[in-house]
Amino acid sequence: MARTGRPKSDNPKNSMIGLKLTEDEAAKLREYASKHDMTITEVLQRGIDLQYEMEKSSK
Repeated sequence: MARTGRPKSDNPKNSMIGLKLTEDEAAKLREYASKHDMTITEVLQRGIDLQYEMEKSSK
């Protein structure tokens, strides 16, 4: 019998990190995500990539 469901990813996202924010920070994050038609996760992932690239380019 064939397996059903989603195919396995080549790069699964198994790590989960919690983040505490103030109400103002959370509101800014939600507003930014909404304004740019992104999820909060996408905003944070893009921020990580930007920080990494800035550090790499400054060396």
